[in-house]
Amino acid sequence: MSDLLIAGGLLADGTRQDILLRDGRIAALFAAGAGPAGVPRLDATDRLVIPGLVNAHTHGHANLMKGIADRWLLESSLTNGPWMGGQRDAATIHLSTLLGATEMIEGGCTACYDLFYEFPAPTAAGLLAAARAYAEAGMRAMIAPMVADRALFEILPGLLETLPPDLRDAASRFRLPPAEVTLAALREAFAVAPDLPPGITLALAPTIPHHCSDEFLLGCRDLSDRLGLRLHTHVAESKLQALLARRLWGMGPVAHLDRHGLLGPGFTAAHAIWLEERELDLLAQRGAGIAHMPASNMRLGNGVAAVAAARARGINVGLGTDGCNSADSLDMMEAMRLAAHASRLRDVPREAWLAAADVRAMATEGSAALLGLGARIAPGFAADLALLDLDHRGFLPRHDAGNQLVTCNLAGAVREVFVGGVQMVTAGRSRASNHLRARADAALAELMPRLAPARALAARLEPFVAAYAARESAAPFPMTAKIPSENPPA
Repeated sequence: MSDLLIAGGLLADGTRQDILLRDGRIAALFAAGAGPAGVPRLDATDRLVIPGLVNAHTHGHANLMKGIADRWLLESSLTNGPWMGGQRDAATIHLSTLLGATEMIEGGCTACYDLFYEFPAPTAAGLLAAARAYAEAGMRAMIAPMVADRALFEILPGLLETLPPDLRDAASRFRLPPAEVTLAALREAFAVAPDLPPGITLALAPTIPHHCSDEFLLGCRDLSDRLGLRLHTHVAESKLQALLARRLWGMGPVAHLDRHGLLGPGFTAAHAIWLEERELDLLAQRGAGIAHMPASNMRLGNGVAAVAAARARGINVGLGTDGCNSADSLDMMEAMRLAAHASRLRDVPREAWLAAADVRAMATEGSAALLGLGARIAPGFAADLALLDLDHRGFLPRHDAGNQLVTCNLAGAVREVFVGGVQMVTAGRSRASNHLRARADAALAELMPRLAPARALAARLEPFVAAYAARESAAPFPMTAKIPSENPPA
């Protein structure tokens, strides 16, 4: 691979550097103008150069369902999950994943942690389809099959009894395969690992603790230990989940996962909103990380996570978008802006607010660490870089480009993206973006009629689930992650 000099780019710290790329990595940094002569160069004097952003949590299977949800609770989204992610063949999985990968890389995101869903169980063909889509777009990805052995209507006590008889019968019939069946499918699917494209790795995502039997959690733990896989789980995303954990196990979900041996440096807790201080302490003690999704947390009305409190304990926090079914946008620039601003909604001293530098670190090094990667502009690191147009309206006028990267709306500012030293985005367009709209329209024209019966059933069930969630969530809890509806009486 030939050398390339990215010449004179502005870095977030306000310095200008020449960045020498060689064999997929950053070989050296020089003061602007001091880089070696005779090397092919890209003039970056009108660019802000940043490490490639890393999306710590998304769902590639959901990209065909952007814009479906409106005023949905998390439990509403889970009710609609079976039809939104179901009936996917390998070609549809590939297209759905490619749509998201293209959106992410054109927004400066060079890697992601994809909690991939395939019903009734993950397959080698499905994993390969998703992996090849990321490779086609030029992204790195860690793909974690999202699995469980208990369905929503099994694990919410008393929910079935709130349904009319016909809906109760329909909901009672929906079951996931037994633990041993899905664990066997995982073992078979993971045999595809040697055939994955470069830059694509595997992990495992037991979806939500109370959707997993003890037997299933232990099986996931043993499989991850045997294959050396990271684990990623939704933890205390809603108040209802936090309350249900205490009702089922007499303890919070973090303690429950810990007693089953899942917590450790390779474990990521997604969302982690409704966690008490002792639960954050336990995550810190085990060296586990957190994936923070401010857009989804707000979109589904779940609250504001205590990110500063987690980081103060030494917990590594990465930043993500969540999937298009619950956050719609996969724009990591937007995720940074929302993370910064949401931290100011908590009743904490301003020193606990996330500064722009904190958020940049979360979106790069923090997220990358959850995938076992690095993300810095320094010699030896992978040449995963995003170049933003300094003439974009978000930088006009320009005072502090590193701050404006976080606080201003920079949609469309990314012009070039490099992954492993190879240019994957030119003039703001991915090499894989051609004809995606027509392909998506054609796929949906075939898919949506087949999904219509399941969608209609979910639409009838959703009001009952939402009412149940609202009623059960009214129970007291030791902390809150939401702004009270009114001031308490004096």
